[in-house]
Amino acid sequence: MQKSYIWSLPTRVFHALFVIFILLTFLSAQEDQWLNIHAVIGYAVLILVLFRICWGFFGPKYSLFKDFPLGKTNIKDFFNHIFEEKLKYVGHNPLASYVMISMFVVAILAIITGVLAFGIQEGKGILSFLNSSFFKKMELFGEIHEFFSSLFIALIVAHVGGVLVDRFLHKKQETLNSIVTGYKLTSENESIKLNIYQKMFSLLMFIFFIGFIIFNIYNPKNILVASKYEATDYKTQNELFVNECASCHTLYPSQSNAKKIMGINYV
Repeated sequence: MQKSYIWSLPTRVFHALFVIFILLTFLSAQEDQWLNIHAVIGYAVLILVLFRICWGFFGPKYSLFKDFPLGKTNIKDFFNHIFEEKLKYVGHNPLASYVMISMFVVAILAIITGVLAFGIQEGKGILSFLNSSFFKKMELFGEIHEFFSSLFIALIVAHVGGVLVDRFLHKKQETLNSIVTGYKLTSENESIKLNIYQKMFSLLMFIFFIGFIIFNIYNPKNILVASKYEATDYKTQNELFVNECASCHTLYPSQSNAKKIMGINYV
């Protein structure tokens, strides 16, 4: 047995960032005041998924979708040899392949429905124009978003469960360790190597991802989370009402209502 370099650095960095930001999406969804942060994190996850999809078409071997052993024959073969110690699948096994593809699809659907719910129900983000009197009370997309989020959790459980089972049945192959180190124990040298184009693409995508995070930190009210409603400066519009009544009244009326309530004419 020898160590083979199976998972490249970009693949491992993607995996680590994907885990972190998926965790952040669920944490940020717990409080309404974190909704804008939740939306930004969702967009960050979308960038990661798009990178992985591109990586699946022109990345290194074992990260390519065409290397995924899909199909009934491979699944049947996998179960027939599941207890053998010999490493049959250097990259992903058939079940892991289906789970990974499902995770990418469900993640995209969760993000799309999240953007729709954010725009329709909250009047925020790039689809805030959908927050009309007809659409804004619709909770359909919010419910669909929650459904896909729950489905994604189920896929995470399946993925983690598969890793633990593989760890128990094929401990010598160091599959779990390979997620961090990139190396697996194989009977022959199966190492991969990145070409210059793969290195440049992964570097540019990483820079873009970090730039996206920095941009949102320094510009928290950008188009991705901006509200269609402008904040009302009640002190400017109703200065007399604010000065005389604000200590007791927390809801400020419009300028015309303030005049009627107080019986005062002012400019």
